[in-house]
Amino acid sequence: MSPFFDWPLQASGDGTEERRRERFERMKTKDYIIIAARVALAAVFIYAALQKIGKPLAFADEIRMYHILDIGTPLYIMAIVLPWVELITGLCLLAGFFIRGSCLLLVALNTVFIIAVALRTHGIMADEGIPFFKVYFDCGCGFGATFAWRKLAEDSLFLALSLAILLAPTHRFVLNPWRD
Repeated sequence: MSPFFDWPLQASGDGTEERRRERFERMKTKDYIIIAARVALAAVFIYAALQKIGKPLAFADEIRMYHILDIGTPLYIMAIVLPWVELITGLCLLAGFFIRGSCLLLVALNTVFIIAVALRTHGIMADEGIPFFKVYFDCGCGFGATFAWRKLAEDSLFLALSLAILLAPTHRFVLNPWRD
């Protein structure tokens, strides 16, 4: 029997068909929400990656502003590899291939992004005496300068969407539904 239709074709008269149909309708709605989240995350990370792939030195300068890595090989490797990881995870989400693995990577990346932006925000606040809601800088994400609170909220939303997709019991529109 198809995974899309799990109710019997003939009515049994005891209400099980209606319950199964209701469950199917609820599953459809949840699946569409997960698909929308996949497409949204994919679009964001593909766009961000394309903004950085061609400019690894400029992206390395943005990473260096966080004072996590100093000038050297690890900084340049990160500036080259990170955009490609974002691009591949975005394409996998869009294509429906390795969805759980892609979301696990996005959970890790967004957690690191949140911590890094929070630390940089705290550093700017301490150094310049600027209040939290007025801290404004280019985070290096590819979308330009923004307020720190807005970036933290965006990254938290991306983290929540990644977790929702990761923890979803099933996925529709995937290349290999038996393995994901």
